[in-house]
Amino acid sequence: MKILYVCTSTEVGGAERAFFTLAQAAFHAGHEVNVLSLRPLGPLGRQLQEAGLSVESLDLRGKYRPLETAGALARLVAQIQAFSPDVVHAGLYRAIQFCRLAKRRTPFTLLTTPHYDLSRKGYVLRLLDRALKDGDDMSCAESQSTADFLLQKQKYAREKVRLVANGVDLQRFHPDNALRTAARAELGFSAQEVVFACIARLSKEKNHALLLQAFQLFYAKHPQSKLLLVGDGPEQENLHRQVQAGGLEKAVVFAGEVSNVYKYLCAADIFVLPSSIESLPLALLEAAACGLPAIVSKVGDMPRVVCHGENGFVFPGKDPVLLAVLMTELAENTALRQKMGRAARARMERFYPAPEQIYLKIYTEIK
Repeated sequence: MKILYVCTSTEVGGAERAFFTLAQAAFHAGHEVNVLSLRPLGPLGRQLQEAGLSVESLDLRGKYRPLETAGALARLVAQIQAFSPDVVHAGLYRAIQFCRLAKRRTPFTLLTTPHYDLSRKGYVLRLLDRALKDGDDMSCAESQSTADFLLQKQKYAREKVRLVANGVDLQRFHPDNALRTAARAELGFSAQEVVFACIARLSKEKNHALLLQAFQLFYAKHPQSKLLLVGDGPEQENLHRQVQAGGLEKAVVFAGEVSNVYKYLCAADIFVLPSSIESLPLALLEAAACGLPAIVSKVGDMPRVVCHGENGFVFPGKDPVLLAVLMTELAENTALRQKMGRAARARMERFYPAPEQIYLKIYTEIK
């Protein structure tokens, strides 16, 4: 089967990682796979090239510049016609709309997976999505909250919407005590320190500023602790300034953008993600698979993954004092932390398997 994957970018984000793990799975299953990025190639795009996949960029750099957009759309149509795929799978908002517009110029089978919270998009963008949605042969929602929004608010046809929840490779992500010891030594964490980890792009919607406020309150009484921030993004300088202003330079570790988060998850004790916008973040699933309890905000499908009091805590997402209290509860209670970590892993095994084989079956159904 010939499969063309079209994504807005190939940066190291959770949505991009989930999408390109699927492309690799299809490639290794023997399918002919091409990957197109609207934007210039990022780390994941280059990583896919190194793995032997055909990856190209439409070199779209600006936001909604008419001439540049029209040129990129024309190049997308030409790529589709030249490759003649059995299925085009588009992910992230802009790539989905581009593919829907391309389908008006040339026929092909289109499957879309949003990988974003459409409810937080502006009215005009939601209206555009609603106007173009009929170009999809199948829309696969990566979370229940996304599926509900597509059906109830965007008026997608129920027979064309399928829930294929994000999942995780449980053989790749699992508790590993030996790696934990080595990773903590490499990162300079002592055995006594409690390490909180947040793996997310350094952007406003991930709410790192609130996390740092909470950690400053927590750290005042728990100096034997660390906060590990894995990711890069536009808020990096602001967050560095906040760390300096709070006197947290020795306690907060900025790991930057990494291609493999597993080592960092193994080094951590607790996962924290206080985002204001989410669908079903891959980093949360990977952390749970590694046996980490989590503290998350009440957005998207995160409260479905984290059952409050069972495998972590859920909070409204706006109160740094409450977040500090929940961090304290887990930091001071090793037995609770371990119990919740085991429950987190068990929940992944039961409800969140890797979705790649499901998608490959869907491609066969709709091609």
